[in-house]
Amino acid sequence: MTGHSDLADIGVDIFFAISGFLITGSYLRTSSRAHFIIKRALRIFPGLLLATLFSVLLVGVVATTLPLNEYVFNSVTATYLLNALLLTHYLLPGVFADNPYANIVNGSLWTLPFEALMYSGIVILGMLKLLKRYAVVPLFLLLAIGHFILLPALETESHTLSKLFRLGLDFFSGSALYLYKDRIIWSWRIALGLFLVSLVTLGHDTWFIIHALSLPYIALCFAQAKTPYLCKAGKYGDFSYGLYIFGFPIQQLLVLWLGADFNLAALIMLSFIITLSLAFLSWHFIEAPAMKLKTRWTTPSLVSPHIQKV
Repeated sequence: MTGHSDLADIGVDIFFAISGFLITGSYLRTSSRAHFIIKRALRIFPGLLLATLFSVLLVGVVATTLPLNEYVFNSVTATYLLNALLLTHYLLPGVFADNPYANIVNGSLWTLPFEALMYSGIVILGMLKLLKRYAVVPLFLLLAIGHFILLPALETESHTLSKLFRLGLDFFSGSALYLYKDRIIWSWRIALGLFLVSLVTLGHDTWFIIHALSLPYIALCFAQAKTPYLCKAGKYGDFSYGLYIFGFPIQQLLVLWLGADFNLAALIMLSFIITLSLAFLSWHFIEAPAMKLKTRWTTPSLVSPHIQKV
Protein backbone atom coordinates (compact mmCIF):
# COMPACT_ATOMS: atom_id res chain seq x y z
CA MET A 1 0.00 0.00 0.00
CA THR A 2 1.14 3.55 -0.74
CA GLY A 3 -1.42 5.62 1.08
CA HIS A 4 -2.80 6.65 -2.30
CA SER A 5 -3.00 3.46 -4.37
CA ASP A 6 -2.74 -0.29 -4.05
CA LEU A 7 -1.38 -2.76 -6.59
CA ALA A 8 -4.77 -3.08 -8.28
CA ASP A 9 -4.90 0.71 -8.81
CA ILE A 10 -1.37 0.69 -10.21
CA GLY A 11 -2.34 -2.13 -12.57
CA VAL A 12 -5.29 -0.10 -13.85
CA ASP A 13 -3.03 2.95 -14.30
CA ILE A 14 -0.63 0.87 -16.40
CA PHE A 15 -3.48 -0.54 -18.46
CA PHE A 16 -4.89 2.91 -19.28
CA ALA A 17 -1.48 4.35 -20.14
CA ILE A 18 -0.72 1.49 -22.55
CA SER A 19 -4.25 1.72 -23.92
CA GLY A 20 -3.84 5.43 -24.64
CA PHE A 21 -0.65 4.69 -26.55
CA LEU A 22 -2.15 1.84 -28.59
CA ILE A 23 -5.56 3.37 -29.23
CA THR A 24 -4.08 6.64 -30.47
CA GLY A 25 -1.95 4.67 -32.90
CA SER A 26 -4.93 2.60 -33.96
CA TYR A 27 -7.02 5.68 -34.68
CA LEU A 28 -4.31 7.35 -36.74
CA ARG A 29 -3.74 4.18 -38.77
CA THR A 30 -7.42 3.47 -39.43
CA SER A 31 -8.92 4.65 -42.70
CA SER A 32 -12.15 6.05 -41.25
CA ARG A 33 -13.79 6.94 -37.96
CA ALA A 34 -16.56 4.44 -38.61
CA HIS A 35 -13.98 1.71 -39.08
CA PHE A 36 -12.26 2.71 -35.82
CA ILE A 37 -15.54 2.76 -33.84
CA ILE A 38 -16.60 -0.63 -35.19
CA LYS A 39 -13.20 -2.11 -34.37
CA ARG A 40 -13.40 -0.84 -30.81
CA ALA A 41 -16.98 -2.11 -30.41
CA LEU A 42 -16.06 -5.53 -31.75
CA ARG A 43 -13.15 -5.69 -29.34
CA ILE A 44 -15.22 -4.79 -26.27
CA PHE A 45 -18.78 -6.03 -26.58
CA PRO A 46 -18.65 -9.70 -27.69
CA GLY A 47 -16.31 -10.70 -24.86
CA LEU A 48 -18.21 -8.52 -22.41
CA LEU A 49 -21.51 -10.15 -23.38
CA LEU A 50 -19.98 -13.59 -22.86
CA ALA A 51 -18.57 -12.59 -19.45
CA THR A 52 -21.94 -11.14 -18.41
CA LEU A 53 -23.83 -14.29 -19.41
CA PHE A 54 -21.15 -16.42 -17.76
CA SER A 55 -21.71 -14.58 -14.48
CA VAL A 56 -25.49 -14.77 -14.67
CA LEU A 57 -25.99 -18.28 -16.05
CA LEU A 58 -23.11 -20.13 -14.44
CA VAL A 59 -21.48 -18.27 -11.55
CA GLY A 60 -24.75 -16.92 -10.19
CA VAL A 61 -26.62 -20.18 -10.60
CA VAL A 62 -24.03 -22.25 -8.69
CA ALA A 63 -23.30 -19.58 -6.07
CA THR A 64 -26.68 -18.11 -5.16
CA THR A 65 -28.23 -18.94 -1.82
CA LEU A 66 -31.70 -18.36 -3.23
CA PRO A 67 -33.93 -21.00 -4.81
CA LEU A 68 -33.19 -21.13 -8.55
CA ASN A 69 -36.56 -19.75 -9.66
CA GLU A 70 -36.24 -16.79 -7.27
CA TYR A 71 -32.74 -16.09 -8.58
CA VAL A 72 -33.72 -16.31 -12.26
CA PHE A 73 -36.80 -14.10 -12.01
CA ASN A 74 -35.30 -11.56 -9.62
CA SER A 75 -35.16 -8.03 -11.06
CA VAL A 76 -31.57 -7.70 -9.85
CA THR A 77 -30.60 -10.61 -12.13
CA ALA A 78 -32.14 -8.84 -15.12
CA THR A 79 -30.41 -5.59 -14.16
CA TYR A 80 -27.02 -7.33 -14.12
CA LEU A 81 -27.41 -8.06 -17.84
CA LEU A 82 -26.98 -4.33 -18.47
CA ASN A 83 -23.26 -4.88 -17.90
CA ALA A 84 -23.18 -6.05 -21.51
CA LEU A 85 -24.06 -2.45 -22.47
CA LEU A 86 -21.37 -0.90 -20.22
CA LEU A 87 -23.95 -0.01 -17.55
CA THR A 88 -22.06 -1.36 -14.57
CA HIS A 89 -23.84 -3.40 -11.91
CA TYR A 90 -22.11 -5.63 -9.40
CA LEU A 91 -24.91 -7.52 -7.67
CA LEU A 92 -26.59 -10.83 -8.34
CA PRO A 93 -29.21 -11.90 -5.79
CA GLY A 94 -27.85 -14.14 -3.05
CA VAL A 95 -24.38 -14.33 -4.63
CA PHE A 96 -21.14 -13.88 -2.62
CA ALA A 97 -22.91 -12.22 0.32
CA ASP A 98 -20.42 -13.74 2.78
CA ASN A 99 -17.24 -13.30 0.73
CA PRO A 100 -14.62 -10.79 1.90
CA TYR A 101 -15.63 -8.71 -1.16
CA ALA A 102 -19.27 -9.07 -0.27
CA ASN A 103 -21.94 -9.05 -3.01
CA ILE A 104 -19.46 -8.14 -5.77
CA VAL A 105 -19.69 -10.53 -8.72
CA ASN A 106 -17.25 -8.84 -11.09
CA GLY A 107 -15.45 -5.86 -9.64
CA SER A 108 -13.28 -5.42 -12.74
CA LEU A 109 -16.11 -4.11 -14.92
CA TRP A 110 -16.04 -0.57 -13.52
CA THR A 111 -13.13 0.39 -15.77
CA LEU A 112 -14.81 -0.48 -19.07
CA PRO A 113 -17.18 2.53 -19.27
CA PHE A 114 -14.19 4.79 -18.61
CA GLU A 115 -12.22 3.00 -21.30
CA ALA A 116 -15.07 3.52 -23.78
CA LEU A 117 -15.21 7.18 -22.76
CA MET A 118 -11.50 7.54 -23.53
CA TYR A 119 -12.10 6.02 -26.97
CA SER A 120 -14.82 8.62 -27.51
CA GLY A 121 -12.36 11.32 -26.50
CA ILE A 122 -9.92 10.12 -29.15
CA VAL A 123 -12.67 10.20 -31.80
CA ILE A 124 -13.73 13.73 -30.78
CA LEU A 125 -10.14 14.98 -30.86
CA GLY A 126 -9.73 13.39 -34.28
CA MET A 127 -12.90 15.01 -35.59
CA LEU A 128 -11.67 18.40 -34.36
CA LYS A 129 -8.21 17.80 -35.89
CA LEU A 130 -6.76 18.01 -32.40
CA LEU A 131 -5.21 14.56 -32.10
CA LYS A 132 -1.81 16.15 -32.55
CA ARG A 133 1.19 16.98 -30.41
CA TYR A 134 0.30 20.61 -29.84
CA ALA A 135 -3.19 19.72 -28.58
CA VAL A 136 -2.80 16.49 -26.60
CA VAL A 137 -0.03 17.77 -24.33
CA PRO A 138 -2.14 20.76 -23.11
CA LEU A 139 -5.02 18.31 -22.56
CA PHE A 140 -2.70 16.15 -20.47
CA LEU A 141 -1.66 19.23 -18.45
CA LEU A 142 -5.29 20.25 -17.91
CA LEU A 143 -6.11 16.77 -16.62
CA ALA A 144 -3.09 16.93 -14.32
CA ILE A 145 -4.21 20.33 -12.96
CA GLY A 146 -7.73 19.00 -12.47
CA HIS A 147 -6.51 15.88 -10.70
CA PHE A 148 -3.80 17.35 -8.47
CA ILE A 149 -5.12 20.89 -7.83
CA LEU A 150 -8.80 21.31 -8.70
CA LEU A 151 -10.23 18.19 -7.05
CA PRO A 152 -8.30 18.64 -3.76
CA ALA A 153 -9.31 22.32 -3.68
CA LEU A 154 -12.97 21.45 -4.17
CA GLU A 155 -12.71 18.69 -1.53
CA THR A 156 -15.12 16.68 -3.61
CA GLU A 157 -16.03 13.13 -2.63
CA SER A 158 -17.16 12.22 -6.14
CA HIS A 159 -15.45 8.92 -6.89
CA THR A 160 -16.61 9.10 -10.50
CA LEU A 161 -15.03 12.51 -11.08
CA SER A 162 -11.85 11.44 -9.30
CA LYS A 163 -11.57 8.30 -11.44
CA LEU A 164 -12.30 10.28 -14.59
CA PHE A 165 -9.42 12.69 -13.99
CA ARG A 166 -7.04 9.95 -12.86
CA LEU A 167 -7.76 7.54 -15.72
CA GLY A 168 -7.89 10.38 -18.24
CA LEU A 169 -4.46 11.44 -17.07
CA ASP A 170 -3.17 7.89 -17.52
CA PHE A 171 -4.77 7.43 -20.93
CA PHE A 172 -3.77 10.73 -22.48
CA SER A 173 -0.27 10.49 -21.10
CA GLY A 174 -0.03 7.32 -23.16
CA SER A 175 -1.55 9.17 -26.10
CA ALA A 176 1.03 11.97 -25.80
CA LEU A 177 3.84 9.43 -25.61
CA TYR A 178 2.59 7.86 -28.84
CA LEU A 179 2.52 11.20 -30.64
CA TYR A 180 6.07 11.95 -29.48
CA LYS A 181 7.33 8.37 -29.74
CA ASP A 182 9.88 9.16 -32.44
CA ARG A 183 11.36 11.99 -30.34
CA ILE A 184 11.51 10.12 -27.05
CA ILE A 185 14.57 8.24 -25.87
CA TRP A 186 13.20 4.84 -24.85
CA SER A 187 15.74 3.52 -22.36
CA TRP A 188 15.33 0.91 -19.65
CA ARG A 189 17.97 2.83 -17.67
CA ILE A 190 15.76 5.93 -17.64
CA ALA A 191 12.76 3.78 -16.76
CA LEU A 192 14.68 2.14 -13.92
CA GLY A 193 15.79 5.55 -12.65
CA LEU A 194 12.20 6.82 -12.64
CA PHE A 195 11.09 3.67 -10.86
CA LEU A 196 13.73 4.17 -8.16
CA VAL A 197 12.65 7.79 -7.67
CA SER A 198 9.07 6.61 -7.29
CA LEU A 199 10.17 3.92 -4.86
CA VAL A 200 12.19 6.36 -2.74
CA THR A 201 9.26 8.77 -2.45
CA LEU A 202 6.81 5.98 -1.57
CA GLY A 203 4.56 7.12 1.26
CA HIS A 204 5.34 10.82 0.79
CA ASP A 205 2.77 13.38 -0.33
CA THR A 206 4.65 13.90 -3.58
CA TRP A 207 4.59 10.20 -4.49
CA PHE A 208 1.33 10.23 -6.38
CA ILE A 209 2.45 13.08 -8.66
CA ILE A 210 5.75 11.34 -9.37
CA HIS A 211 3.92 8.06 -9.90
CA ALA A 212 1.38 9.56 -12.31
CA LEU A 213 4.03 11.33 -14.38
CA SER A 214 6.59 8.51 -14.50
CA LEU A 215 4.49 5.35 -14.66
CA PRO A 216 3.36 5.72 -18.31
CA TYR A 217 6.95 6.00 -19.52
CA ILE A 218 8.08 3.08 -17.35
CA ALA A 219 5.21 0.85 -18.48
CA LEU A 220 5.58 1.67 -22.18
CA CYS A 221 9.35 1.38 -22.10
CA PHE A 222 9.21 -2.14 -20.76
CA ALA A 223 6.18 -3.01 -22.92
CA GLN A 224 8.33 -2.29 -25.99
CA ALA A 225 11.28 -4.34 -24.72
CA LYS A 226 12.18 -7.38 -26.79
CA THR A 227 11.39 -10.37 -24.61
CA PRO A 228 11.45 -13.48 -26.84
CA TYR A 229 9.38 -15.75 -24.62
CA LEU A 230 6.64 -13.18 -24.05
CA CYS A 231 6.60 -12.19 -27.72
CA LYS A 232 6.16 -15.83 -28.75
CA ALA A 233 3.23 -16.19 -26.36
CA GLY A 234 1.21 -13.85 -28.57
CA LYS A 235 1.06 -16.39 -31.39
CA TYR A 236 -1.48 -18.39 -29.38
CA GLY A 237 -3.89 -15.46 -29.13
CA ASP A 238 -4.56 -12.27 -27.19
CA PHE A 239 -5.90 -13.41 -23.83
CA SER A 240 -5.49 -10.12 -21.96
CA TYR A 241 -9.13 -9.03 -22.19
CA GLY A 242 -10.45 -12.45 -21.23
CA LEU A 243 -8.13 -12.62 -18.25
CA TYR A 244 -9.41 -9.24 -17.14
CA ILE A 245 -13.15 -9.82 -17.47
CA PHE A 246 -13.25 -13.41 -16.17
CA GLY A 247 -10.67 -13.19 -13.39
CA PHE A 248 -12.73 -11.54 -10.67
CA PRO A 249 -15.80 -13.85 -10.71
CA ILE A 250 -13.52 -16.92 -10.82
CA GLN A 251 -11.60 -15.66 -7.78
CA GLN A 252 -14.85 -14.94 -5.94
CA LEU A 253 -16.16 -18.40 -6.75
CA LEU A 254 -12.98 -20.09 -5.51
CA VAL A 255 -13.04 -18.07 -2.28
CA LEU A 256 -16.67 -19.12 -1.78
CA TRP A 257 -15.84 -22.81 -2.26
CA LEU A 258 -12.38 -23.00 -0.68
CA GLY A 259 -12.73 -20.37 2.04
CA ALA A 260 -11.09 -16.99 2.59
CA ASP A 261 -8.24 -18.61 4.56
CA PHE A 262 -7.20 -20.87 1.68
CA ASN A 263 -3.50 -20.65 0.76
CA LEU A 264 -3.05 -17.41 -1.19
CA ALA A 265 -0.39 -18.69 -3.60
CA ALA A 266 -2.48 -21.76 -4.43
CA LEU A 267 -5.57 -19.59 -4.88
CA ILE A 268 -3.73 -17.28 -7.30
CA MET A 269 -2.36 -20.20 -9.31
CA LEU A 270 -5.67 -22.04 -9.47
CA SER A 271 -7.65 -18.94 -10.42
CA PHE A 272 -5.07 -18.06 -13.07
CA ILE A 273 -5.24 -21.50 -14.67
CA ILE A 274 -9.06 -21.48 -14.78
CA THR A 275 -9.25 -17.88 -15.98
CA LEU A 276 -6.61 -18.45 -18.67
CA SER A 277 -8.61 -21.43 -19.92
CA LEU A 278 -11.72 -19.27 -20.17
CA ALA A 279 -9.74 -16.48 -21.85
CA PHE A 280 -8.39 -19.00 -24.37
CA LEU A 281 -11.91 -20.17 -25.24
CA SER A 282 -13.25 -16.61 -25.32
CA TRP A 283 -10.51 -15.47 -27.70
CA HIS A 284 -10.73 -18.35 -30.16
CA PHE A 285 -14.51 -18.78 -30.22
CA ILE A 286 -15.86 -15.27 -29.53
CA GLU A 287 -13.35 -12.41 -29.66
CA ALA A 288 -11.21 -13.39 -32.66
CA PRO A 289 -14.21 -14.33 -34.86
CA ALA A 290 -15.85 -11.03 -33.89
CA MET A 291 -12.72 -9.09 -34.86
CA LYS A 292 -12.80 -10.71 -38.30
CA LEU A 293 -16.23 -9.16 -38.88
CA LYS A 294 -14.69 -5.70 -39.07
CA THR A 295 -13.57 -6.35 -42.65
CA ARG A 296 -17.17 -7.08 -43.63
CA TRP A 297 -18.79 -4.18 -41.80
CA THR A 298 -16.37 -1.44 -42.72
CA THR A 299 -15.64 0.01 -46.13
CA PRO A 300 -13.68 3.11 -47.17
CA SER A 301 -16.91 4.74 -48.37
CA LEU A 302 -18.52 4.87 -44.91
CA VAL A 303 -16.65 7.95 -43.76
CA SER A 304 -13.99 10.03 -45.40
CA PRO A 305 -10.41 9.20 -44.37
CA HIS A 306 -9.15 11.02 -41.29
CA ILE A 307 -5.51 10.02 -41.09
CA GLN A 308 -3.46 13.08 -40.26
CA LYS A 309 0.11 14.02 -39.57
CA VAL A 310 0.96 14.28 -35.91
